[in-house]
Amino acid sequence: MITHHPSEPTLAAYAAGTLPHAIGLVLATHLGQCPTCRRALDTLEATGGVLLADLPPFPLAQGALDQLLGRVDEPAPPPRPILHPDLPPPLNRAPLGRWWPAGRGVRYRPLRTTGSAWGGLLLVQPGRSLMAHGHVGLELTCVLSGGFLDGDQEYGAGDLAEPMTDHDHPPVVIGTEPCLCIIATEGMRLHGVLGWAQRLFGQ
Repeated sequence: MITHHPSEPTLAAYAAGTLPHAIGLVLATHLGQCPTCRRALDTLEATGGVLLADLPPFPLAQGALDQLLGRVDEPAPPPRPILHPDLPPPLNRAPLGRWWPAGRGVRYRPLRTTGSAWGGLLLVQPGRSLMAHGHVGLELTCVLSGGFLDGDQEYGAGDLAEPMTDHDHPPVVIGTEPCLCIIATEGMRLHGVLGWAQRLFGQ
């Protein structure tokens, strides 16, 4: 049962198409599993359509209509191939790098995306935790399998984590199976020795 959802401003930004690509992909993965958020998204998109209809007309560039009509009969582009049949859509079509070790019991597989955010798959073994870190901008995590505990909040498959504060006590995997997540962030501040190294090297 999904109990954690994106904030309304984040869902509205997705509806408006203003989220960075990597973060939008994480939210789209949650939407594919969450009928509650899909209904909320439908409402936001309908509201946006009404607001657009009320805006004053804006002149088009010369020849814009002819260009549009000239493309009406063009065939639709083929869908991107399924690259990872073991992952839910739209992740199953997303380009991913190889798996890399990222600490004891932690592996990371980067997303190959463009834009201001970066992300990838995280696979964390039971009982292991992520490093303590803070946020620079938006960070979203969608659980694909397994679960983790962040403070007093428990996240399971389909849940979306949108932390509003720093992880002074890092999230830890609970249960007996590894936790697989897709995560994307606009920036991260590491704590402790790793944070000192991050500041030293200007990362």
